[in-house]
Amino acid sequence: MLAGGAVGYLRRMSHLRRHTTALAVVFALVAIALGACSEDTKLKVTGLEPTKGDFNGGQLVRIAGNGFMKEGTRSAKVYFGARQANVVRFDGDTGLIVQAPGGDVNQTVDVLIVFEPGGEIRLAKAFTFTEPGSGASVDDLDTSTVKKK
Repeated sequence: MLAGGAVGYLRRMSHLRRHTTALAVVFALVAIALGACSEDTKLKVTGLEPTKGDFNGGQLVRIAGNGFMKEGTRSAKVYFGARQANVVRFDGDTGLIVQAPGGDVNQTVDVLIVFEPGGEIRLAKAFTFTEPGSGASVDDLDTSTVKKK
């Protein structure tokens, strides 16, 4: 009887071990899924487009980033060099549309974004003022991700 009891005990332990392993796998998958779904809500600026425009001003520029509205309403001021841009609107949580001021032909300037609340973020040498008609063109498009036939 003792041998039979030991066999039963070993079977139960083996069964328990399989369920524990399966449960561990389920927990690991849930943790991975939750990590993949988490959003980075930190305020940051990742770039702007286009990176050049008419020296007379008026070029619409989209500043890309993250967390622009996540923590509630923010205001923003944007400077191209020493000149303030006109903020047109926020484009959701990931964009800010501004109208660039004028500048000197062929001058490349820093772009400073001042968020309230949030602080200042500077993009060094991010925008170049150009002659009319020599701003963004088809040649400026990033085609590195376009499939070639």
